[in-house]
Amino acid sequence: MRPRSIAATTAILLLAAGIAAAPTADARAPPTPICGVCDLDRTTPDGAPVVAGESSLTVTVRGNGSTTWEAQVDLAAGGDALAANESVRHTVVSGAVRDGIAEPNDIDARIDGETLLVDYRDPTATERHLGVVVFTPLTPASPSVPFAMGGEGARYLGADRLTVRGASGWAVHGDVSAEDSDGRLVWTRDDAETDDEGRAFVDVERDPVAAEEDAVLPGQRAWIARLLTDDTL
Repeated sequence: MRPRSIAATTAILLLAAGIAAAPTADARAPPTPICGVCDLDRTTPDGAPVVAGESSLTVTVRGNGSTTWEAQVDLAAGGDALAANESVRHTVVSGAVRDGIAEPNDIDARIDGETLLVDYRDPTATERHLGVVVFTPLTPASPSVPFAMGGEGARYLGADRLTVRGASGWAVHGDVSAEDSDGRLVWTRDDAETDDEGRAFVDVERDPVAAEEDAVLPGQRAWIARLLTDDTL
């Protein structure tokens, strides 16, 4: 083999090795809060700060594939500003909700004392297969092309407590770093690993699945349903 051919072959092999060894995590989008409004830190158009304190999010998965998200946020600042102006409240809350992993519809926000209560729906958060419902947003989507850069960022709670549960007659299960009891999954900030910025990350390698409590072969259905779920971009 001539020297020039050897050099070209070596360069190609090194390039291929570099692509294979490149850390795909570095090319992903920044980490995303599961509950954006629970991580609230914004200002109103008049300049008043609105800052979240203790917070929780409950996601209910229904048999028809719809999901409802209910956030409860104790405000460390800004409660009076949000209570006084419905338009300002809607603007601040809508923007914060969209910082999270949901694609929210029908956002409703109200103030009870110093607590912000926010409800919304996300019709895109699940896939239905074989009579079970796969809840997909907790696992970041990856590029569909091998070796492509990009992909969604890692998920962190945003809230101090996250609960994913099924509607009446349904139970949610999954192999995740969460307490699995009474047909619901629960994550808390105290039990999660945090980074230098205090973000509490969740460890979800396989999507949680909701099934009817008396379903036949729910484990086998869940396994196949996960295989049928598209988690690529």
